[in-house]
Amino acid sequence: MRILLLIWTFFLGATCIYGQGETSNWYFGQRAGIRFNNDGSVTPLEDGRIQTFEGCATISDPFGELLFYTDGITVYNRIHGVMNNGRGLYGDISSTQSGIIVPDPGNPDLYYIFTVDTTVFETDPDFGLNYSIVDMSLDNGLGEVIVKNVSLLNDCSEKITAVHKDCSDQSIWLLTLSTPDGSPGLLDTFHAFEISTTGIDPVSVKSTFSGLDVQDPRGYLKLSPEGDKVACANGISGLYLYDFDSSTGLMTNQEKIEIGGVNKVPYGVEFSPNGELLYVHASNDQFGEEAQHSSTLYQYDLTATDISASEILLDKRSDFRAALQLGANGKIYRTIASSYTSGSPYLAVINNPNERGVAAAYEHFAVNLGSRNATQGLPPFVQSFFNKTAIIRNEDGTTSNSLELCEGEGFLLQTDDIPGAVYEWDKDGIPLPTTGNLYQITDATDEDSGRYSVTITTPDPAECPIVGEAFIKVNPVPEAVDLFLAQCDVDPGASEDGLSVFNLKESILDTDLEYTFFSGQQDLNNDLAIESPDEYFNTVPFDQVLFYRATNEFGCSAIGTLTLEVRPNPFAVQADHTLYNCDEDPLNGQLISSFDLQSFAADQYPGVQLTFHEYAEDVSLKLNPLPPSYQSTSSLIYARLELDNECLGVDRIALEVLPTPIFELDETFLLCTDGSPISVEAPAGFDSYRWERLGGGNGSPLSELSGVRISEIGNYRLTAVSEYQVPGSTIRCENSADFQVLPSNRAVFEEVDIDDFTENNSVQVLVSGDGDYEYSLDGLSYQGANSFNNIAAGFYTVYVRDRNGCGISSREISVLGYPKFFTPNGDGINDVWRITGTSEQFQPDAFITIYDRYGKLLAQISPLGEGWDGMLRSNPLPATDYWFRVELSDGREITGHFALKR
Repeated sequence: MRILLLIWTFFLGATCIYGQGETSNWYFGQRAGIRFNNDGSVTPLEDGRIQTFEGCATISDPFGELLFYTDGITVYNRIHGVMNNGRGLYGDISSTQSGIIVPDPGNPDLYYIFTVDTTVFETDPDFGLNYSIVDMSLDNGLGEVIVKNVSLLNDCSEKITAVHKDCSDQSIWLLTLSTPDGSPGLLDTFHAFEISTTGIDPVSVKSTFSGLDVQDPRGYLKLSPEGDKVACANGISGLYLYDFDSSTGLMTNQEKIEIGGVNKVPYGVEFSPNGELLYVHASNDQFGEEAQHSSTLYQYDLTATDISASEILLDKRSDFRAALQLGANGKIYRTIASSYTSGSPYLAVINNPNERGVAAAYEHFAVNLGSRNATQGLPPFVQSFFNKTAIIRNEDGTTSNSLELCEGEGFLLQTDDIPGAVYEWDKDGIPLPTTGNLYQITDATDEDSGRYSVTITTPDPAECPIVGEAFIKVNPVPEAVDLFLAQCDVDPGASEDGLSVFNLKESILDTDLEYTFFSGQQDLNNDLAIESPDEYFNTVPFDQVLFYRATNEFGCSAIGTLTLEVRPNPFAVQADHTLYNCDEDPLNGQLISSFDLQSFAADQYPGVQLTFHEYAEDVSLKLNPLPPSYQSTSSLIYARLELDNECLGVDRIALEVLPTPIFELDETFLLCTDGSPISVEAPAGFDSYRWERLGGGNGSPLSELSGVRISEIGNYRLTAVSEYQVPGSTIRCENSADFQVLPSNRAVFEEVDIDDFTENNSVQVLVSGDGDYEYSLDGLSYQGANSFNNIAAGFYTVYVRDRNGCGISSREISVLGYPKFFTPNGDGINDVWRITGTSEQFQPDAFITIYDRYGKLLAQISPLGEGWDGMLRSNPLPATDYWFRVELSDGREITGHFALKR
């Protein structure tokens, strides 16, 4: 049984009764939002429209249904369209608290939107504090802005807050920081505007503090839920705390809170629900995406004599500044941003804000906003909405207003018994059938989750009603089922003693639960858990019953039993199965292969769950299971057979790796395409062979003999096979080598380019073909180059030989030339002059004419004749130079001169 006590605190400032749902919906940041559920949980919303870096405001009706929201500039209705006349309000997305929404105390259909502007750039005007009015009775209940931008202060800070004055006249105070007259200047005056049933009093109650002189308008302004304290964050101008008199609107007792550490610039502030603690988010105030941002979350004890000295650091990160805002469930939420423009899809939360120090339970990534991002700001509210007395007392004496419990547990809501008081209880806005100071549930179910509220009206009509509130969430309890775990005894030498090692976690059926195991009922009662559940040795042979506790994510538990059974498993001499496979890499010097254990299990053990293990010691605990494809040398492994965590037996599996053929084969062979087929022989010593042509074959092997004759160029493969006879089958291990048959042949002459009649005659031979050729002019000496230089005139045979042995091609050529002189003296040496290199085969039709130096024709000779003897009409010509012209059969004309010597 859990007892929830309503802690009554009668305070000077009277409280007022509000509905439960005004703060149920928040919209902020980059189209982000959340909804507070009646059980205290939070649901992200992704239907928002605002895009703001800082300021925003939201309001819902007393039943938690969204009414409208704004960034201080544009108003969006409950269906997320722009409200009629809802554009152009004088707020700013870069103003810390761009707006706040306050209900009209005199008309439930009217709401005030107060906005505070800021100057972002030099020519950006600052419109100060203004208000607009929304009438929710218009546009079929979607609302319309009927009054817009009525000025209250020409200039003010970026901060604004509100609280109820009292419940007798239901007035509300609106506070902001400005100068005494609202003109630009150093900020030293707080203005409290009263909003009553008759409207807004434009004359504010002023509280001016000498020496305040705030120059930085940034930062949040917050009232405590009871309305007796004010916290004001002023950026680089510091953090201040004040007392507030809700009956007069005056602020007193200014106290500066000195912030420790390096992050001294306050931005977000918020009070704990009980008003005893203040939370502050401060930063190093660096701007720009590349800045080294740093921020810190602090807690201060407002009951301490020295508040600054009570500082407790709850969180420090390299994040940007952040807002803090109390939620409907009594928790405080914080934005997370990495820079001014870059937010994040998370909110942080202080789960127990009434607790001091780490007991406040700060959680950084607490609320996932889905596809939306929070930036810096969160929507402020009339702080009186949160002035609900916490009705849950913790064991340490502190209070809170939310409780999570498990199905079947009970809780008691209890208030002080005030004689003559009237108690009105409700759950989720529906009245409960109880009239006293107690409400009790003895066996809670999920239907008991929700928001409970009690309103107490005292006999004294001068006292305001007091409201107590609690959020109850009843979590499910997991189902307790009887678990069973059978183990095979595979201990070497003691496989029939009924004792084995168990991995108790193998019995777990629901992996979402956390299981704790106990050896017996007494250990369960004393919470003495088994320390190593993954290596538990049973103490009772063959059969033993354990207890377990299964706990879900909510901390709810169920108790059940786990029955252990040990089954003897003596091994036979021979292995139960043998798997054969061929060596995968014949060249690495080891016999290693990959065994398909998954296919083996499906073939040999249908309907049974198997795990394979290298060592017998791993079988019991299913440790180090082998992968479905296991690479191994010849070895022995173990197969654990089970069905639904029940060990059916253990088999031994022999893995045997058979040698794969190893051989070498040339990578290339040459085929003379103008010759006979080639023969290729495989290495000897294997059981069978297969020759294939790759890419261009018909799918059939060329040969299955040890040799093959090949008559076509291409890519080929030789596969050698070794066969092994094993029980029931033949294992064929094969290895392949690919090779190419490349073409070669005799050269085909394309052209012989002869450069003659020169001082340095040359010959270049151009051929085509697939061979590797070398060249010669005498058939004896060959060279790789296809050109010859310094060739004397005369007749030659050009030889082109294929280095691959496919033959020699030849062609006869002539190199033309002429002697530079001749001596017709009858000695038989150089007696005549003629062109060298002509014959009936070469240049037979050449025409040769000889002239003296004056151009006189002296002779005409044939290249096939005997030549010119230096005579003209049987008379010898004198020794001198003579000129010639040769007209060759190929169309060339050659001219030159030579000497006749006597």
